[in-house]
Amino acid sequence: MGLAQQLVAMGLAENVREAQAIIMAGKALVNDQPARAGMVVSARDDIRLRGVKSAYLARGGAKLAGALGRFEADPGGRVCLDAGASTGGFTDCLIKHGAKKVYAVDVGYGQLLGSLRQHDRVVNLERTNLSDPKLLSLEPKPTFATCDLSYLSLREAVPVYQRILGGEGTLVCLVKPLFEVSDPLARRTGEIEGSAYAPLLADLADFLSSLQGIAVVDVCPSPVRGNRGTVEFFFHIMVGLSLVRPALDKRIAASVEQALMERTDV
Repeated sequence: MGLAQQLVAMGLAENVREAQAIIMAGKALVNDQPARAGMVVSARDDIRLRGVKSAYLARGGAKLAGALGRFEADPGGRVCLDAGASTGGFTDCLIKHGAKKVYAVDVGYGQLLGSLRQHDRVVNLERTNLSDPKLLSLEPKPTFATCDLSYLSLREAVPVYQRILGGEGTLVCLVKPLFEVSDPLARRTGEIEGSAYAPLLADLADFLSSLQGIAVVDVCPSPVRGNRGTVEFFFHIMVGLSLVRPALDKRIAASVEQALMERTDV
């Protein structure tokens, strides 16, 4: 990805024009070295601005910001739910994009960063599993949700989100291929062949869109790698009754190509 586009995805610039101006002014650093105009970066590069802290409290914030921008999905003014909140990267991103309220849900305890625990728009629901019945009666009910779950396939998780949203809303899901692949060797080694990503994403999208009231409407690569440099993606999912289910073959192919290209640029 071009550095200017990456600065926008990370929330360090409002648009490409501003990002280009930042680069030309020598304010952008890549791996602590001054960036060059037209520079291509990978997800493993450390990108920051001189004298400016990261726009987000945790690494996940830059991940989600990139997906929100690609999908033009706006949580502004909406009640949101962030499951798998952990330290609160996604929660922080939602707040900074204008969310009215965020329910930060996680099975763990004491992980959410202190500033988010004290934030008046964040409700900390720790020690809470996604399937906890109390999430079905949240008031006000969320209409926008994000997903960063470990060890749980989206095949199982998305129908639960559908019930929490009351059958209508927007869902932005981080797709972790290692938790979706059926190959036991890949699960054990943590390695997935590049040729396996597109069929895996297509099969997952087809399955989810076959469920009543659910449609996967877009896909993109995560602008930030997962732990140990793993390739990840995002699904933009709409929940409702009258839904258009677009063909995603070209979008999946382009997303995989971009993700693997960045993988070889490391």
